[in-house]
Order: sequence, then structure tokens, then C-alpha cells
Amino acid sequence: MMQGEIKTAVLIGAGNVGWHLGHALNEMGIRVLQVISKSPSSCKELAGLLHADYTTSLQQLAPEAGIIVIAVPDSRIEEVILQCDFHQNLVVHTAGSVPMEVFNGRAVNYGVLYPVMTFTRSKPVDLASVPLLIEANTTGNNENLNVLATRLSGVVRTISSEQRKYIHLAAVFACNFTNHMYALAETTLALKEIPFDLMKPLIGETSDKINRLSPRAAQTGPALRNDIPTLEEHLRLLDSHPDIAELYRQISKSIITFARQKNK
Repeated sequence: MMQGEIKTAVLIGAGNVGWHLGHALNEMGIRVLQVISKSPSSCKELAGLLHADYTTSLQQLAPEAGIIVIAVPDSRIEEVILQCDFHQNLVVHTAGSVPMEVFNGRAVNYGVLYPVMTFTRSKPVDLASVPLLIEANTTGNNENLNVLATRLSGVVRTISSEQRKYIHLAAVFACNFTNHMYALAETTLALKEIPFDLMKPLIGETSDKINRLSPRAAQTGPALRNDIPTLEEHLRLLDSHPDIAELYRQISKSIITFARQKNK
């Protein structure tokens, strides 16, 4: 395969990641030939939007694709790989936590195309600003993948599987755990029938700060100040929710510990 030759693709997976990557590939002039998904309705819907063929059978994988993109949940990647015959095609998965070596013995040309982003089907994402982390089993495959990735995004980096695991871990803290905090805030406000909308300007400002400051420098709040009376009052308010109270206690302890380390 010559550098920059990727002109066609097959998508395995029609969930959030497959949905966004499929549209991005299509918009960049990379024709999606086929969508494969175990969900007939999702498969048919996405394929229709991309003017592609569709199937629920991995055994019907189109052999002429320039690249095969596996965009299924991390826990299903190995299962999918074991059912496919990739021939000489370049095949990649899009997971943060799964090493590239999952393809060993199952593919000749393979790699990873991992977007550092949270995707929701109903919310458009400008992939041009999303970091795309790539890795491939040969220099040539890495070059081809880099050509493809740079057509999709202005932020492309070659990252090892070991590094990617840590990036995925950090993403869980930065995205999934943070969103869970929003859910707990919403739950707390609902105890007194207070709308969550009151939190949105605060959340926006907190997120914006890290464009100018490090997260440590941007930290505020009663734990940072070691304001024991306020911390105790907050815990009292959570008496009827011991699990949330324990989480509050542990996170406050972590903030206090971070502050002490910074001041040493």
C-alpha cells in the first residue's frame, strides 16, 4: 500500500464513535463502502446516511476496503477480530484501553486510530480539533494512517499502546468522572427542587480556566482552604446519602493532600 492511498473504508460498529467517524470520513472524500453492525436498525440507518452497503455479518466483510475501522466497545474488539478475515487490508481499532497487539496473528497490516473525545450521536463534533492518536505495526502502515488521520484532524500524534492506556485513564478522570460529578450535583439540587441550570455558568467557567491555568492552579473551594466547618456541614447535608457523602469525603481529602504537596 502506497502512502496516502486510502480512499475507501469499511466501518465495523454503528454506535457513537462509528457514527462520527463515518460522517467525518465521508466528508473528507473517503468513501465508506460498507457498515457492519450487530444492530440491524443502527447499521441500516448509518449506511443509508453514508450511501454505503450494510450487513450484520462479519463474514461478509468487503475485501476491497482501503481501511477497516473497528469502532465497537472495547470489550468486543477481540471477539470481532476473531470472526474476520482481513486479508492484506489495513485494519484499526479505535479504543483507548486495548493494545495494538490484539491483532497479532489475525491481521497483516494493523494499527490504532484513537480519538481523544467523548461522542454522542445527536451532538455534532468538529473532528478537525479532536486529537487523533495513531499507532501501526510497520513504518509504512503508520505513514498511511498518518496521512488519513491528518485529513480528519489537525492534531495527530503517534502514541504507543502503553502511553495510550494512560491517556485513556486520564480521559476517564477528565470526562467520565467529571460528568458523574455533574450528575451528583443535579441529584443534590433535586433534593430541594433546585434547577441544575444554576450550575451551568459555574461549570463553563471552571472548564474555561484550564485554557489559561494548570488544573492545580485553578483549584478553589472549601477543601483547598481546609475549611473544616464547611466540609462538615456539607457532610451533614448528605446524611441521607452515605455513598455520596463518602465520595465527598474522599475527594476533599485528595484535594487537601494535593494542596499540601504543592506547598512543600
